[in-house]
Amino acid sequence: MASVSDGVAPRKHRLFVAAIDFGTTYSGYAFSSKDDWEKEPLKINANIWNSGTKSLLSTKAPTTLLLNPNKTFHSFGYEAETHYSDMADEEEDYKSYYYFHCFKMLLHNNKKLRRDTEITDATGKSLDAMTVFSISIKFLRDHLFNSLSDKFKDIQKDDIHFVLTVPAIWDDNAKQFMREAAVKAGISREQLSIALEPEVASIYCQYLPLERQKLKSGTSFLDVAKSGSRFMVVDLGGGTTDITLHERCKGGKLKEIHRASGGPWGGRDINEAFFSFLKELFGQDVIDKFKIDHMDDYLELEREFETKKRMITFEKPGRVKMTFPLSLFDLAKTARNANSVDEIIGQNAKYAGKVNVKQQKLQISNEVFKSLFHPTLDSIGSHIQKILKDKSGEVDNILMVGGFSECELVQNQLKNVLSNRKIIVPDDAGLAVLKGAVLFGHMPQVITSRVARHTYGIQSWPEFDPEKHPPSKRVVINGVARCKDVFFKYCTIGQEITPGFQCSQTFQALKPDEDTLECTIHASFEEDPRFVTDESCFRLGTLTVPLPKRRSNEPLEIEETMVFGETELHVRAKDITHNRTYEAFFNFLDN
Repeated sequence: MASVSDGVAPRKHRLFVAAIDFGTTYSGYAFSSKDDWEKEPLKINANIWNSGTKSLLSTKAPTTLLLNPNKTFHSFGYEAETHYSDMADEEEDYKSYYYFHCFKMLLHNNKKLRRDTEITDATGKSLDAMTVFSISIKFLRDHLFNSLSDKFKDIQKDDIHFVLTVPAIWDDNAKQFMREAAVKAGISREQLSIALEPEVASIYCQYLPLERQKLKSGTSFLDVAKSGSRFMVVDLGGGTTDITLHERCKGGKLKEIHRASGGPWGGRDINEAFFSFLKELFGQDVIDKFKIDHMDDYLELEREFETKKRMITFEKPGRVKMTFPLSLFDLAKTARNANSVDEIIGQNAKYAGKVNVKQQKLQISNEVFKSLFHPTLDSIGSHIQKILKDKSGEVDNILMVGGFSECELVQNQLKNVLSNRKIIVPDDAGLAVLKGAVLFGHMPQVITSRVARHTYGIQSWPEFDPEKHPPSKRVVINGVARCKDVFFKYCTIGQEITPGFQCSQTFQALKPDEDTLECTIHASFEEDPRFVTDESCFRLGTLTVPLPKRRSNEPLEIEETMVFGETELHVRAKDITHNRTYEAFFNFLDN
């Protein structure tokens, strides 16, 4: 049985909405009051982080966590990077500390993600990922609350509704992992919403004033995005590219018209390509030893590259000049028994004449430097083109948001690939997700419908029909021949779903001593899977309904209702016989 209703209990209105954008490379938070939102929606406060140098103040901090040897919190962000670098520089026992950097990608497309999944730090030590994520979120939550307390003396923690952003392409297990990490960090379930990153960036772009995000023609996105217009949002982050397609509806609301898609293509790929380039140049043994013996210089080199990566332009001639640690040059000369770094480079046919050293700077030709971007940008461009081919004629405008979209080389290369479309990069593209998440917290019903990313269903056991069921699936239960593993479908991949869309199925708890009623939830990339064992299917998780301990011998009939169309899956359970409601829950993390 399917129906449409609110599905999820209405959220209590609170005085403030605060968003946490927990990114692969950088993280931050922003907030606004209910009063400010009603008067001036874009009056949103974002924290300013100090990198420790006069030249760099940022609205986001590196997603970097430093723990003490006893696994307690030490520092986060720029402070963690600086402390760890200083310890390495002063030859302190930094290896006994836990240093985690850019660890969010652990959750991407990880079908085997569990609550006890472990993550390794910079020196190879393991710790459970839930602890790493929850401590990081707790730091951001506490920093945010202290910032609000400085401005509003009487504020209480119950006055804030939190919004935590996740990629739209994440599976339900990763979303549940982030929610549980946030709860462990001290955010109550009732005060927490999960927001999809490209979706909230789209919301932000709708609210930008007319003088912002100008097209080359001088008009703005709001001029061209009338009711009924369709556009693509490409969220280019540190770890992933997250893409969604929206149609603008009356009243400024949005409707998703294509299921969210994307892949593991982001700014961090360029960093990895750079260090692969260094391994080609000097040898993997040199770079590995450099990281182990000179961690402070390694971290400084990462920062130097991050700055140069953002400055590279499409047409800029000449060479990119990077200050390099002398420790790396010395290691390379010793390992290769060379008198100079230029001698080492000259022996590399691929880079001879394109890379050279002058004083303490490695000078890299723009051709070589730009080539670091090509595999990632090619993957992004081809994926966008594939979507546009499916939606030919329906999408004219492409909104680029996220920190990686602020790179001019990225903008120009995608404009060349998608020359027949209007590419719009709003001001503060790197903050579009963060500020959009605040707006979403104030108006969660702004998305009128979403598109199912999978076909969802459960395993069923209908009576065996030899004309349509294979003999291998035939089983006999209580004297009745049945077909096992049949996929009973709740909703279909690509289906447009209104928030609160419900699908119900009635089950019987046959044994009086059963403590719980469990049902396995399956998903598929096909529209009409036949069996839960099909290659396209995977086990999503378990739906569990706690049952009363004392009851009669009569079987209980439980109506389990799955609620679709929100940013997360929800479930309710009702005892039809006695008209009682039970607290049911999904478990996507014990597969």
